Amino acid sequence: MKLRFAALAVVLGLTLAGVAAAEPCPKVLTTTETSATLRAIVKAVNCLVESSSAPAPGSATLRASSEPRGGVQVDTWPIVGPQHTRTYPGFLLAILTMPVDNAQKSALVTPDSPQTTIRGTSGGECRLRLNSDRSVDALCNQAGGTMLVVYR
Repeated sequence: MKLRFAALAVVLGLTLAGVAAAEPCPKVLTTTETSATLRAIVKAVNCLVESSSAPAPGSATLRASSEPRGGVQVDTWPIVGPQHTRTYPGFLLAILTMPVDNAQKSALVTPDSPQTTIRGTSGGECRLRLNSDRSVDALCNQAGGTMLVVYR
């Protein structure tokens, strides 16, 4: 009985040590500075891609250094009036940001949720829509916004 308890304690200790040593991916804090927000998004998404493609601890598989990595790219545009993007075959998500009062509001478009709208003060609004050909349409009236498209 004591041997079984000791073995259980060792396994539990090793599991907790492995979980404690793993670093989570950074959280994205949106700011009014588009380039800083963009860098934070790319860093977080690349971290998620790396952690999901990493081999399980203790596995004997090695990744060749010439094997391509699964990172992402981001395009960004200011939105003033209507905008239409090129086609993104590897589309992952699009982010729409718009200043509202003294803050930034953001909305997300994914293949599962292909359109969104942000309403601001005085009737201003921004809309973002993913088309069936994987291009993105955006429209802002009365206030400008920013569109970020994340793709492979």
